[in-house]
Amino acid sequence: MDNIKCLITKEIIKKIAFDDSFQESYDNDGAVDGYVLKFAAKPEKGFNFGYLIYIPIFLMTKPILIVEGPSVGEIGSIEKASEIVYNKAVFELSNGGFPHFLAKKLKCPIIMPLFPRPEDKENNTNIFTHALTSKSMSITESPIARVDLQLIAMFQDIKNRFLNANIELYNRFIVKGFSSGGDFAHRFTILHPNYVLAAVGGGCMHSFTLPLKTFNGETLLWPNGIGNMDKYSNINPCFEEYKSIQQLFYMGDIDYNDSVPYHDSFTEEERQQIYRLFGKIGMPDRWNMYQELIKELNLNNIVCITQHGVDHKPGNEIRQYIVNYLQDIITQI
Repeated sequence: MDNIKCLITKEIIKKIAFDDSFQESYDNDGAVDGYVLKFAAKPEKGFNFGYLIYIPIFLMTKPILIVEGPSVGEIGSIEKASEIVYNKAVFELSNGGFPHFLAKKLKCPIIMPLFPRPEDKENNTNIFTHALTSKSMSITESPIARVDLQLIAMFQDIKNRFLNANIELYNRFIVKGFSSGGDFAHRFTILHPNYVLAAVGGGCMHSFTLPLKTFNGETLLWPNGIGNMDKYSNINPCFEEYKSIQQLFYMGDIDYNDSVPYHDSFTEEERQQIYRLFGKIGMPDRWNMYQELIKELNLNNIVCITQHGVDHKPGNEIRQYIVNYLQDIITQI
């Protein structure tokens, strides 16, 4: 795909925004480098929470949407949790955040869905929507039900908004994130590969989701695999399509932030299955095992990188690698 750029003016932004708010974004020299828009929830269109979007001042002629998977550690009521994720989105999509930098370099818009991570007082835990856990996926009667499907509805809303400004978005998007945002990218791609152009996840591979129904004679429970997906509606994972999606996963070799022991991330049954099949040590054991498994499965579409001397954070080198990796993918389509 060519990378010819078009200038995004305030008049174009107004056509994308409709009645929603927007503000100019500035680079370190005080020059306008794009716009940040907050779009409200539209339950009638399929999404119960809004999203923030940063649109660089220069876009490709047929831009590719980037989705930054939300990732916050703090929880609260749905209202409080929504405020927490909104503040995180403002930081990430403003000048200084890596998602902002990435969008500018790729000349593509980037969103962060404002999905909250609300507390579950009754069970002394929380609903980990950001990681697409089995508990999150099982909820049906709540605004936080099936945030994977809500993202798909958001994508349609975004495409329509850009069309109103005579800009056609590419028909698939890039999904990326770190920590639970990396889980979101990894797991959404398995669930809905037909929407994804590429996926990038970091700090999330102490456990992994295999695109398999069984392993070593056991039915793999979500999110360890896809053996019990009949529990969830509107999902039909396709292994062949999944194999065509370019994916990058990275871990720090001293990243011990393992989510497996925590009740918000796994049920006891899911946890024991991980320990039984893949071991109790996340880094380096399960990370190394995952890399061996993707070779055995001929998943040549997946690149794994270990950052040396790095804990639970993306290092500067991997950030530049991500930019180059995604630029290469964009130029080939």
